[in-house]
Amino acid sequence: MKLIHEPLGTARQAVLGVTGVVGVAVVAELLMRTLVTKDGLPVPSKVLGSLGDLFADESFWSAVGFTMAEWMLALLMAAVVGVLVGAAMGASRAAMITFNLPVEAFRVLPSIALGPILVLLLGNGMLPLSITVALACVWPILLNTMYGVKGADTTAIQTAESFGLSRAQVVRRVILPSALPFAFTGVRVAASIGLIVAVSAELLVGGGNGIGGYILVGSANATNLDLVYAATLVAGVLGVLVSLVMSFIDAKVFDWKKGLAQ
Repeated sequence: MKLIHEPLGTARQAVLGVTGVVGVAVVAELLMRTLVTKDGLPVPSKVLGSLGDLFADESFWSAVGFTMAEWMLALLMAAVVGVLVGAAMGASRAAMITFNLPVEAFRVLPSIALGPILVLLLGNGMLPLSITVALACVWPILLNTMYGVKGADTTAIQTAESFGLSRAQVVRRVILPSALPFAFTGVRVAASIGLIVAVSAELLVGGGNGIGGYILVGSANATNLDLVYAATLVAGVLGVLVSLVMSFIDAKVFDWKKGLAQ
């Protein structure tokens, strides 16, 4: 017997998503007020009550601005490198052989571990943090671009070649446009990864900058942990918003390739 899953409308998906979040929050609230009553735990109602104080704090908004600027710079660097190297590896066997081992070697390294080294080399500031984030973001972009280029329509390539187009022209006019949806899927995945790594890098080597630095300073002072939890919640919401925006752009710009770049 087959189970038929009917597609859910956007409104129904939103309602189900909100219901799930509220349900988890209610369960957590009940547990932390009845069974798990240890001081310092993030009681949802108290955390939400701290949002007003958090939003009134100018230093928090400066931290948000720093993190978003760091994240955007990192995503730009990762997109440029990932698309160029990925396209080269997908289009050229020589480039594949040249870059394959370095890519496989560096891909498994945790970028956050390189943060302290970059700070030592470049000093404090946004640049070493952005490079740290970019090192985590570049791989999904590179790999998706590479597979997108390798999976380009053979018939379209042969037709272009039959009209006398050079290899470089075929790559530029046929292969790269075909691979763009795949590359953007990599960017979409990297965007969410990048925000997580950005806050983590700020916690480790940020020098008090960004959302991670704000959380670190607040945790060290331990004067208002609910405010710290509220800042963490905002960081999570930013991640969700980034994911929604990237998904919206993907659906609108690359709808013509629907079903291929998932």
